[in-house]
Amino acid sequence: MNFKLKFPIVLYPIFLAFCLFLLDKIFFLPIVVENTYSWKKIERKFYELKEDLFLVMLEEIKKNPAKQIGLILGSSRSGEFDSEMLESFFPNTNSFNFAAPFGPPSFQAYWLERSLKAKLPLRYVLIEVDLLLFSQSAIEYSLNGSYDNEYVLKQIDFYRMKTKNPWMADAKGFSMDEVEVYFLKKLFALYKYPLDPTAIKANNKEIEVGFFPGMSVGITGKDHKRNYIDKIKLVNRVKFGALPNEIKFANMDVFLERDAEAMYNQYLRGTKLAPTQIYFFKKMLDLLKGTGIPVIIYFPAVSDALHRRLSTDGLLEGFNVEIKKAVVNASQVPNSKFTVVDPNKDPRWVCKDFVDSLHLSGACFPNLLPILFAKEVR
Repeated sequence: MNFKLKFPIVLYPIFLAFCLFLLDKIFFLPIVVENTYSWKKIERKFYELKEDLFLVMLEEIKKNPAKQIGLILGSSRSGEFDSEMLESFFPNTNSFNFAAPFGPPSFQAYWLERSLKAKLPLRYVLIEVDLLLFSQSAIEYSLNGSYDNEYVLKQIDFYRMKTKNPWMADAKGFSMDEVEVYFLKKLFALYKYPLDPTAIKANNKEIEVGFFPGMSVGITGKDHKRNYIDKIKLVNRVKFGALPNEIKFANMDVFLERDAEAMYNQYLRGTKLAPTQIYFFKKMLDLLKGTGIPVIIYFPAVSDALHRRLSTDGLLEGFNVEIKKAVVNASQVPNSKFTVVDPNKDPRWVCKDFVDSLHLSGACFPNLLPILFAKEVR
């Protein structure tokens, strides 16, 4: 009798946890997210909407089966490369741009694998590589809005051994910590969208015009974000994922120096490269070697200020050597077509106007394209 009285009490914590779990799911509702999650945080949507772009790509190949597909994989620095821009370099080819903010090799490999499994007629593949994309923190955005459960579960690295040299680490996929973060964000809304009272106010407040305090543009923060998401969806269909770079000015050297130092301190100071990203980069090379598909390994153009800062501790030189070594090894397989392109060391690259230490002015892309897509690559 006593057992019957006490037994329901044992279930109370489980019942309470279940209720809290269900309550948490309310914060996944779109109407709740757009009111409670800062309108300024748009990066995740670039990742999530690559699924929409992939569907557009599949539809396009059905409509135009005679056309080939170009695949652009990288960060926002490759985000401007669109199909029309590349038509003169790759005729009869639709180029789809899967670049995203700090798109790391794990994110690139995910979309490359899905494209290869779909048996798309790939004309070329562009893979952007640099120190920042291989840093430990670069995976943060992609864990928020990319991959799928099956892919992550198949790529768990259960027994990763720590090593001083990440290039020597025998990584086999995502680390256990990365997998844990991925599933926590999938399961718990408040982990993925932390509640921020200041964001609620900002999302529902009219946006002020820069340099003119008190003057608004007539729309709220959440309206602006909603419009921007609609723009990304439109771009997926009109520009095949590319976002035009409308900023065509050069920033001052003093700003670029400060920004370069900030980038280095935030992503690279005191940290090592991520074995996860090295693993996925080498996996992409394995997937593409012997296929006959032209592959461009692209070291993105960066400002002189950032290039100097990355070169001071030898990290950049060592990184470049390891990347080229991996490409040479993959090139040993017959019918492999890998080309490494580094505009930073090419005398033909003369237009060096930068908006910040990472992003080249839109006015300089006509100078960059013939270097990146040279005749020998095509």
